[in-house]
Amino acid sequence: MANTEFMVANLEFASIKSNIQTFLEGQAVFADYNFTGSNLNVLLDVLAYNTYYNGVYLNHVATEMFLDSAQLRDSVYSISKALNYLPRSYRSSVAYINIDVNPTSNPHKITIPRLTSFTSTVGDNTYTFSTNSSITVLANNNYEAANVAIYEGEIITEAFIVSNTSPNTQQFYINNFDVDVTSLEVKVRTSNTDSTNATYTRANTLFGLSETSNVYFVEPSTNGSYKVVFGNGTFGRNLANNNLVELTYRVSSGEDPNGANSFSADSVAGHPAAISLVSRAAGGSIFQNLDDVKFAAPRALSIQERAVTKEDYKTLVTNEFGDISSVHVYGGEEENPPKFGFVKVALRSDNFDVIPVGQKEQVKNFLKPKMPIGMRAEIIDADFVNVKINATVKADLNATSKMPAEINELVANTIVTFNTDNLDKFDTVFRKSKLIEKINETDGSIVSNELEVFMVKGISPVGNQRFDKVINFNNALKIDNPIDESIQDQFVPFSTPAVSSEAFTFDGVTGASIRDDGAGTLHVTSYNKNSEGVFDYKVLNNNIGSVNYETGELNISNLTINSYSSGTLAGTILITANPRDDDVAGAKNDVVRIRTDDTTVTVTELRL
Repeated sequence: MANTEFMVANLEFASIKSNIQTFLEGQAVFADYNFTGSNLNVLLDVLAYNTYYNGVYLNHVATEMFLDSAQLRDSVYSISKALNYLPRSYRSSVAYINIDVNPTSNPHKITIPRLTSFTSTVGDNTYTFSTNSSITVLANNNYEAANVAIYEGEIITEAFIVSNTSPNTQQFYINNFDVDVTSLEVKVRTSNTDSTNATYTRANTLFGLSETSNVYFVEPSTNGSYKVVFGNGTFGRNLANNNLVELTYRVSSGEDPNGANSFSADSVAGHPAAISLVSRAAGGSIFQNLDDVKFAAPRALSIQERAVTKEDYKTLVTNEFGDISSVHVYGGEEENPPKFGFVKVALRSDNFDVIPVGQKEQVKNFLKPKMPIGMRAEIIDADFVNVKINATVKADLNATSKMPAEINELVANTIVTFNTDNLDKFDTVFRKSKLIEKINETDGSIVSNELEVFMVKGISPVGNQRFDKVINFNNALKIDNPIDESIQDQFVPFSTPAVSSEAFTFDGVTGASIRDDGAGTLHVTSYNKNSEGVFDYKVLNNNIGSVNYETGELNISNLTINSYSSGTLAGTILITANPRDDDVAGAKNDVVRIRTDDTTVTVTELRL
């Protein structure tokens, strides 16, 4: 009796062939199925191969059906379309400038045409920026156009003729992969001989649409670009035969033009013009990668273009602005004093520590129609809590062929990687124990390591002008031996301060610095080596503010310095604080990161 039981354990070739042979054991027609030199054995190989091939194919098909497992761009885009999510395209950098036109005559007004071009150089590359709309400047304003937005990219126009004899007559493919979809303008003429056109607007939903609505939809296409889809005659106007469709858009250079800060033009509206910078170029980015699409698409479906919860704001902003790497949101009522009716949106950019004013305005305008009535968004910068590391590493040189300098470099790279993987974004905490563990794992020769951890922030006072500033480290500080805060113009013994600063010139004394007295008062002091070679310091001013050791808040008041050098950060005096705990956390818009530039690594040689 034939064996009718099928064993489907796995899809490996050998297993499939073995299962077929087992099946044939129960029949008497083919006797040489198990003889490797027989013709039947070759047929078994073909059957097993075909089964294996089909199994692999079907497995891939099943994989591409689900967003989590899909690997092909077409599959991910197709599923995201079902979720009403449009993967982010390239984005053009935007800068803001002032334009002072200098006509040779005195016209009443001058119109700066749309797409007036300006050039800028970043590195070795030159980029073209242009205006998005025409601007009129008047003589009584000295022909000045203030705060003009200019966008990077080449302007492309594609034209299509609608033909009822062609399939998919209501959709047209954009032929550039680097298109900035947000710049897309769509116009339709009744024919190629018609001089008038109708402007169509982009729709994201069917709500409110009728058969006469001049709208279009944007969808990802199978070729990796995008396509423009028109209505079906019920939701949106249906295009007619011989209609002429014009698609105008920018081809973006992505993130490369970010940071452009000097612009020029041969002429503006046919006149000489002076260009001054308001806000450097920012916001440029490449298309959204597949992992980000997989993450964002389901969340975008739940948000539905509404900004209500904190997560809504984070998802909307990071999906729309590719160079924004991290977002933190909190209510204005958490401020001191409270700002009711405001939502604070803190941004961390891949390109800048301080977000350009123009990009802040872009984010604000993007969020405004999505927020509840009566609420306003305030876009703020990240406040960096910089962690300074002094690492002492003990290495057994008998256990490695590496030199101490090589181990030093490896440890420095470990610290950089630790910062990239764990910090430099909102809602992160520096864990001293975690970094110690990572350093110990850097090389087999490392026996142990010790870390000194400090917090660093900068101030930028103007020479010979009063300076007042509140600085908040948002972490408790370690207090050393308090001194008599009434002492001034006297030398006191050296002690390790909770707060200290880089040197500056104060009241004609070079090498002065800020430090606390251990009792909550900030002093200006100068260091001195006495006749016995022991360091002490002289109090030059016994009260230039206060420090709260529990909260880490410094209140600097009535400080006037003469001058200071660039220090470790140009134009800044760094203030170092000694945290009470091993871990450093941020609050609200704080971003905790390691200052890798002035991190020190010392390798102590051991020969065990």
